[in-house]
Amino acid sequence: MIVARHDRAATGEDKRMADSDPHFDTASAVTPPEALPSMAYRAYFLLLMVLVSASVQGERYLMVVMVEPIRHELGLSDAAIGMAKDMIIAIVYILAIIPLARLADGWSKRKIVAIAATVWSAAVIVCGLAKSFWILLIGRAGIGLGEGGFTPPSQAWIADLFPIRQRATALSIFLLGASLGTFLGPAVGGWAVQAYGWRETLIFASIPGFILAPIVWFTLRDSRSGLADGASAEQARPVPFLQTARELLAIRTLPPLIAAASLNALLTMGFISWAPAFMERTHGMPASQAGLQMGGALFFGSAIGHTLGGPLADYLGRRDMRWYVWILMLSGACATAIGWMILTGPGERVFPLYGLNMLLGGLSAAPLMAVVAGLVPSRSRATAIAVLMVSIQVVGLGGGPVLVGALSDALRPVYGEDSLGMAMRWALLVGIPSTILAWFASRSCRKDFAAAGGWDRSVMPAAIH
Repeated sequence: MIVARHDRAATGEDKRMADSDPHFDTASAVTPPEALPSMAYRAYFLLLMVLVSASVQGERYLMVVMVEPIRHELGLSDAAIGMAKDMIIAIVYILAIIPLARLADGWSKRKIVAIAATVWSAAVIVCGLAKSFWILLIGRAGIGLGEGGFTPPSQAWIADLFPIRQRATALSIFLLGASLGTFLGPAVGGWAVQAYGWRETLIFASIPGFILAPIVWFTLRDSRSGLADGASAEQARPVPFLQTARELLAIRTLPPLIAAASLNALLTMGFISWAPAFMERTHGMPASQAGLQMGGALFFGSAIGHTLGGPLADYLGRRDMRWYVWILMLSGACATAIGWMILTGPGERVFPLYGLNMLLGGLSAAPLMAVVAGLVPSRSRATAIAVLMVSIQVVGLGGGPVLVGALSDALRPVYGEDSLGMAMRWALLVGIPSTILAWFASRSCRKDFAAAGGWDRSVMPAAIH
C-alpha cells in the first residue's frame, strides 16, 4: 500500500502549528491519511452506480408507455393514473429521503444502495401483478422509497472516493445513468408492451435491479466518510440531526445556492411539462409528434450537458473556484434567454432550442452536487444532498407545472388559447431571482471553500495499487 502524506506533515509544519495553536491535534496531524482505492476499483464502482441509476430511472419512467393498457384493464381515471404514475413516487420520495440520508451518514452506504435496488425491483413486480388501483399505488410507492434510499448515499459515496478536483467529473459520469434510464425505460418498454403486454414487461424490467443489488453488496466495499478529503475517523462520526442542521445553515453559500437550483428546476420543469400542449395550441403540431421530438431533445441535450458539465467545472475551477457556482448562475440566465426564443420563434426551432436549453441546464448538475458535497462536513453529506433533492422536487418538479398551469388559467379570459404561451413567458421571470441568488452564493463560496478544506490541497492520499 502506497500512502502519500500531507505537505505539512512531511515538512514539519505540524510542530510550528502546535506551538502557535494550543488546540492543534498533533497526533492526528502526523497520522498518514488512509489511502484511496485504486483508480481501477473506483472506475468499476462508478460503472455500477451508473447502471443502478439507469435501473431505477428506467423503472420509474417505464409506466409512461403503459398508461392506456393499464387504464383500460384496471378501469382507472386519468387522475388515478396521474396519482400512480408520478404523484405517489414524489410524495414517498420527499418523505423518505431525509431519514434515509441520515441513516446513510451513519451506516453502510453499500448496504443501503443494495437494499434500495432490491426494494424498487420488488415494487415493479408488485405493479406487474396489480389487480387494483391500490396495489398499483403501493408498488409505485415502493419505487419512490427505493429511489429515495439510493440518491443521497450514492452521491455521498462518490464524494468519499473522488477528490474534490475530480468530483464533478465523477458526478457527470454518474448522471449519465439517469439520462440513460429515462431514455431506455420508455423506448424499450414501448416495444416490450406491444410484444408481451404491460404486466410481462414490468416483470422483465425488475430483473436488472435484482442482478445489480447482490453485485453491489458483494463486490463493493464501504469507504469511510471523507476519505478523499483526508478527514479523520473522528470528523466522519455522525452527529445529532439538530447539530447537522446548524452546521448546514452556518454555510452561507448553501441556502442561496439551493434556492437558485430549485428555481432553475421550476423554470425547466414548467417548460418541459407544457411543451407538447404549447406546440399543439400555438403551432398546430399533434401531441404525439411533439412528444417524440421532445423526448429526443431532452435526452440528447441532458446527456451532453451532464457529460461536459463536470469536466468543465473541474477545469475552470482550477483557475477560480467560483466557477463551480458561476456555471449554475450562467445556465439559469441562459435558460431564461433561450426560453424567450422558444416562445417567440417559429415552430421548427422550438425543439432544437429545447435541446440546447437542456444541455446548458445539464452543465450545472454535476458542479452543483460537487459544491454541496464539498462544502458540508463529510459526516453530513448524504443529509445535505437529501435537502437539495427535496427542495428541487418540491419547488421545481412540483411547483413548475402547477405555476404555469395556474397562470394559463388566469390569463385565459384575456388571451384564449394563447394563454399558455403567455403564462410560460411570465414564468421566465423566475430566471431573474435564480440568477441573483446564484450570484450571492458565488460571493461567499470562496470563504466557505477555504473553511471546508481540501479544495486547494495539492497532495492527496495515494491509491492502493
